[in-house]
Amino acid sequence: MPDQKQRKIDWQKEAEIRPSTEEEAKKLKELIVTAYTPIEAILGRKPRGMLETEEEILERIRKRSIFSVYYKNRLVGTFTIQFNDEFDLIEISKVAVIAELQNKGLGTYLMDTAEQMVRERGERKVMIETYDDHKRLVNFYKHMGYQTFHSKVNKGNLVLMMEKELYSR
Repeated sequence: MPDQKQRKIDWQKEAEIRPSTEEEAKKLKELIVTAYTPIEAILGRKPRGMLETEEEILERIRKRSIFSVYYKNRLVGTFTIQFNDEFDLIEISKVAVIAELQNKGLGTYLMDTAEQMVRERGERKVMIETYDDHKRLVNFYKHMGYQTFHSKVNKGNLVLMMEKELYSR
């Protein structure tokens, strides 16, 4: 089995990440709902990402803040990069990878790419939100170097705001 570094190199060769187009809005909505469905069982309710409308996705497309991830000419993931006014930080959000490609290095590659895009904007920190109930995802973000800096309760679930320094001091 290839190590994590080799998997990242493989994804770099095979995956394409680009700004999403309006024609993709419906497929992006389906991808997000499908990827977030397991979280519904963990939370006992639909997460916000599943409730997002196609029009809201189109708005992010128009702002050029949502990105599509293709692998072998198939839409397999998405993420958004936008400013979070509450914390005055750039946020990576609405991250979704199709189930069959989870735990294969694509999520790591996707996050590395998103973080590089944030660096190219001159930002020193980035944040992401996740539910404390989703332990696997919390551990993934911790492994990626994120640390919790704030938390809040939303509809009975603890939401963690996690940040990462993009440059070592």
